[in-house]
Amino acid sequence: MAVTPKRFAKGVGSTALTTVYTVPANTTAILKAITLCNIASSLSVDFSMIIGGTKIINSHKIKEFDTITIPFLDQILLAGETIQIQSASGGAVSYIISGKEVT
Repeated sequence: MAVTPKRFAKGVGSTALTTVYTVPANTTAILKAITLCNIASSLSVDFSMIIGGTKIINSHKIKEFDTITIPFLDQILLAGETIQIQSASGGAVSYIISGKEVT
């Protein structure tokens, strides 16, 4: 059994619900940490996140230039499950999501 630290996703969210990570076949993923930053200069952004088909963040308002870090998630995702994000309100949220893959 190999355990590999990984950056699952990094980028800037959009107003469309977007899949940013899919667990590979024959793999279990352990989601460890998420950092989000509203990079909009003049508006709050509603941010949503779905992990493994379950909405865990629902239209959470992130103030302009605010950063949120969730450091100890320890959520398990099975092969084929996804992480999806959405930044509503026309704003942009940068994100970095990390964890481990177990094969």
